[in-house]
Amino acid sequence: MIGWSTSDIAGIEFGDSHVSAMRLRGKGSLTMTHAGWVEYDSSAPTASIAKAVKSLWKQSGMPTRTVCASLRSASLAVRHFSMPSLSAKELSSALRLQAEEALQLSRDQLVVEWHVHQCGTAGAGGKPITGIFAAAPVADIERELEILNIAGLDPVILDVRAFAAVNLYSTLRHGDDGQCVCLINLSPHSADVMVRTGIGELYPHTVYCRASTWVESPGFLADNARDVLRYCEYKLGWEPAGRVVLMGESASDPALIAGLEAVLKMGVEYWNPLAEIKIKPGALAEWLTGKCEAAGCLAPVMGMALRRT
Repeated sequence: MIGWSTSDIAGIEFGDSHVSAMRLRGKGSLTMTHAGWVEYDSSAPTASIAKAVKSLWKQSGMPTRTVCASLRSASLAVRHFSMPSLSAKELSSALRLQAEEALQLSRDQLVVEWHVHQCGTAGAGGKPITGIFAAAPVADIERELEILNIAGLDPVILDVRAFAAVNLYSTLRHGDDGQCVCLINLSPHSADVMVRTGIGELYPHTVYCRASTWVESPGFLADNARDVLRYCEYKLGWEPAGRVVLMGESASDPALIAGLEAVLKMGVEYWNPLAEIKIKPGALAEWLTGKCEAAGCLAPVMGMALRRT
């Protein structure tokens, strides 16, 4: 959903337990000028969540009300697709049908968007159309827009957390271009497991935690990541991932990293994207000093804030 000017846009992430926001300036060298997070109840009424958002904006001194927001929906479906060469109209119809089947909702109750990785070619032996699509109930999107509207914000983009995380990694770790990587973005109750090829193809998969924390269930996360990696290699024919990169909450825990390495049989590294940008000197830098939870709370929203660039 893209509307008017995005010359000064802040990112806002509705996470599992926190709402976080960030504003970045610059292009080649990024500087964080404003940031913050507050706890909230994601199941609370819209007015209550909007109140938390207002508090966040006041606390962080955010100078803009134009935002790129993450879409929070328990029914959000994000899928990789591969199908024979189709016209644009046929592709649209086929993906909307997949969305209807995935969410068990009628077409008028859904919003579906997609991105094509590879255009198909017709004829025997032709290449399939491949890409990713995201689908969510209209009701969930309208609820989030209502929250943002009550909070006095102007949403020009609604993004998917997994896509924002990959965009963040691709932007800040551009030296990894040409390599296939498995990126895992952790939140307290969910994790985005994403395989990104060297040419930008993406396979996203969301896993929901079965224990109190991911640190208590590294095997479950590792098994899901291993299944995703195998599917991409053996079913999609992608090159094997050369590394696994963790970001988000609890991602730096040594026990979690060791548990993943034991199952995946490959190196797992913790990545803190905050270490790769500048922080504006002054009140923000002082406020962040000593806050070890900052990387977990702010990492996902950085991808939203990057939309300005």
